[in-house]
Amino acid sequence: MKRAVIGIDARYGLQNPRRGIGEYVYQLLRHLAEIPRSYDIHLFGDQKADPDTANLFRQVFRISILPAANFFTWEQLAWARSREEVTVFHGTANIGPVRAGRPLVLTVHDVIEWHRGKDFGSAIPFRHHVSRFYRMNTLKYLAKKSSLIFTVSEHAAWDIRETLGVASDKIMITPLAPKYQANDITWPKKPFVLVLGAMDPRKNLQVMMDTATILAARQVRFKVVGIEKDHLLALMAQSRIPDNVELSGLVDDRTLYALYQEAALFVYPSLYEGFGLPLLEAMAMGCPVITGTNSSLPEIAGDAALFVQPLDAPHLAQAIWDVINNPLRQRQLAERGQQHARLFNWEKTAGLTDEGYRRVLLTLRKRGL
Repeated sequence: MKRAVIGIDARYGLQNPRRGIGEYVYQLLRHLAEIPRSYDIHLFGDQKADPDTANLFRQVFRISILPAANFFTWEQLAWARSREEVTVFHGTANIGPVRAGRPLVLTVHDVIEWHRGKDFGSAIPFRHHVSRFYRMNTLKYLAKKSSLIFTVSEHAAWDIRETLGVASDKIMITPLAPKYQANDITWPKKPFVLVLGAMDPRKNLQVMMDTATILAARQVRFKVVGIEKDHLLALMAQSRIPDNVELSGLVDDRTLYALYQEAALFVYPSLYEGFGLPLLEAMAMGCPVITGTNSSLPEIAGDAALFVQPLDAPHLAQAIWDVINNPLRQRQLAERGQQHARLFNWEKTAGLTDEGYRRVLLTLRKRGL
């Protein structure tokens, strides 16, 4: 009997460097490779695939790099035309082909776009508005059509049910996990506060700058990393950056690993997250964490972080000052966070995903498909 084939959108996982969804796809594939499977996996990428990363996965999976003019033609034309080679499509990035001609499994990381302009600002470039219109309408359609939806947290599952009208029994939670894990905690910490920056309004960078300004007189230093190069140049040209803030663009894994280990504190004041993976990565490296009280953040951080109202710069500034000037509190947060991060692992994520695949394939066999 011919083996079933799961056709996975691996575009973002095949890139290097990776962020967010890309890290999810990369780690998922790494750990699916270690699971004995009764089905095959076929990865589909685009021209942005890193050759070394693609060659790594070619040792385990079949890979097809599909040329396309843009993300729309890749998702709706190039990938959809591969239907003869797959049994089930897995859209790993909130999207899939509308005319798949095959059952579809979706990973819906969040429904952030339905909150834009309500729970946080809507200032995004025009090209992102076009993309947003396409992705929101396509996701709303595909969520009802898909055989199964993977998502990353209880909060995200609730939001998907409420926003997209998806039944609970069609949603499966597959939590993410940190890619770093230190065996011990570096002491003493270096005197800076680490922030992951981005220009998306939900990342709350302006409040972070206001917070840094409040703490400038107390000589609290901030390192803000991860801002895309074009946005970084614009920010430096147009805004007054406090003297105690050091801005950097995207950094490689080794650099980020060291920053998490060395920082006196990691602050993550995001206004909306489907999961909030940087929280766990900081905790895994023994870095104390301050974050917001919204969306999935309390669920993911548990009792291992200090929570603040993320739009209140004076409150945030005081919380930062209290932690970095209280060695006992700093140590408690670091130790508790590292223990908490160990509850999450990619083996579990891959195992649950495999369970979801087998569930969909069993349903197809029962239907004689």
